[in-house]
Amino acid sequence: MSDKEVQKKNTTNLKRALWAALVVLAIALTSLWTFKPEIVETEQYIEPTGEVTTQVRIPLRTNIEHQPTKTTSETTPTATSVEPVAPVHKKITEDTVVQPSFIADLSHLLVNSYHPKGSHPAASKEAKLLLDAKVINVHYGIEMTGLSWSGDDLAIGRRSVMRYALRPSMINALYALYKQRFIDAIDTDLTNIKRSFDGSERPLTQAERNSFYHLTAKQLRATAGVLKSCAKINSAMSDISAWLQAERDVLSANQKFQTALHDYQVSKNMNATQSVTDAAEMKMKAEGVAYEKAIRDREAYKAALASMIRKYKWTKNQDDETNLYIASWVFRRSKDLSNPKEVMMTIQDRLLDLASTMDAQASL
Repeated sequence: MSDKEVQKKNTTNLKRALWAALVVLAIALTSLWTFKPEIVETEQYIEPTGEVTTQVRIPLRTNIEHQPTKTTSETTPTATSVEPVAPVHKKITEDTVVQPSFIADLSHLLVNSYHPKGSHPAASKEAKLLLDAKVINVHYGIEMTGLSWSGDDLAIGRRSVMRYALRPSMINALYALYKQRFIDAIDTDLTNIKRSFDGSERPLTQAERNSFYHLTAKQLRATAGVLKSCAKINSAMSDISAWLQAERDVLSANQKFQTALHDYQVSKNMNATQSVTDAAEMKMKAEGVAYEKAIRDREAYKAALASMIRKYKWTKNQDDETNLYIASWVFRRSKDLSNPKEVMMTIQDRLLDLASTMDAQASL
């Protein structure tokens, strides 16, 4: 074969090799065009430590849940699987508004009001618990011991605490949180308290401690009965309102009578004309009649309301004045509540449960 023919053959082979390379390149480019990448161009920058200052690009894998899982024996785990860890919830031991110091103070107030038979003039014949709803309400309404609030206005602070605490869910939560702490505080206070008998001071006997628990349970049930009457009787709020208005009417009538009496006495002392004195006397008598009528009306409303309350269980174990005071407290609080009946029934349930616990303490 001549040199010319050899050169021609090599040129032909080179063209064929170039053509084959172009075909392979085309196929490769076509594959790249249709390939869906497993890694997307989302960047996360990591600031490395040490002397290296270069930022490192870490691509983020997406749609991992759609990736096929290798099941052949060649699959090699690359990471140890980790079981999910349940979140740890810190146990709540106290409330930020109704604080533990409130429970300690309430226990102290309650135990200090207790006088076994023979230890106090009021307890000469039987043990007495010289504490009622009015004393408790005045104590915490002014002192606000253990109750957290902000501002300078006591009345606003008191209402804010009431709005916070007087919700069915919060009542139940606070009761569950503090019930045992309250019982423990009472037990400690009963152990430490001393009473004077015939001039000598001594700790309480077990019988005297039991008497305290039974008296407290009795008073708790009586209070629960008043709350139930206020919640269950449809006319309760209007009846309480009428009685409270009658109380205000008596005050107003008395003020008018006192003014008329003063004017009559002045007219006599100043030697006013007979007509002026007679007119002053007539007005004084008229205002006196109005005052007496206001008193009768108030007593009628009061008796009717007290009778209504006494229809419910346990309320007869408490005097009418205390029952009516609790009813007036319910009426005032109900103005700030969207669901007063539910609130009062929730308190009633918790008071009954606490009363049962008190009786159980006496049996220990």
